[in-house]
Amino acid sequence: MGGFFQRVQISTARLMSIRPDGTALVPLTSGDSNDAMPSWSPDGTQVVFRSASGTRRALYILDTTDGTLRKLDTGSDYDTFPSWSPKGDWISFTSKRDGNYEIYRIRPDGSGLQRLTHSSGVDAHSSFSPDGEWIAFATGMSGFKDESVGLLPGALPPPFQPYGEIAVMRADGSGLQLLTDNAIEEGAPSWAPQVRVPSTDQAAFR
Repeated sequence: MGGFFQRVQISTARLMSIRPDGTALVPLTSGDSNDAMPSWSPDGTQVVFRSASGTRRALYILDTTDGTLRKLDTGSDYDTFPSWSPKGDWISFTSKRDGNYEIYRIRPDGSGLQRLTHSSGVDAHSSFSPDGEWIAFATGMSGFKDESVGLLPGALPPPFQPYGEIAVMRADGSGLQLLTDNAIEEGAPSWAPQVRVPSTDQAAFR
């Protein structure tokens, strides 16, 4: 989410939908932007996603029932990794508006913007628990002790990845808990179904 991803070439990409059995492949977006990181609304009628063009990264919401597309006005042009809450009341995302990659949340109608993290490292890949009470995310708050991208075959040169641990917090940003602390990069967390309390349940991550 830091310099490594900023150097990756932005090319045209569309959102697609497909049935679980592999049939009915349908494009959801068009144009020459790079549309990615989709997250469905709980009722399955809308998709929030990141649309990139040049240095601009904005969030959009697509109504799949009528094709209506609207920009989610967050007050910034560098937002990414949106995640729709299971209750449908919030969308979390990562933004660099304050000089560092932090996690924010906003109502689907564009109201109630709130910054949730305040760490010196990169915070990204937010994921709501099934009950909507907690958010898991990847964080670099522990510093640069993790693996270097440059050590991976075919990868771009260093520097180190700017995140590498998994943390959880309440949906309002309180109750922060660091779940991992090691020298291996961990990211993109997701929750197991029917999760209730982070201290006793499990979250998967890359």
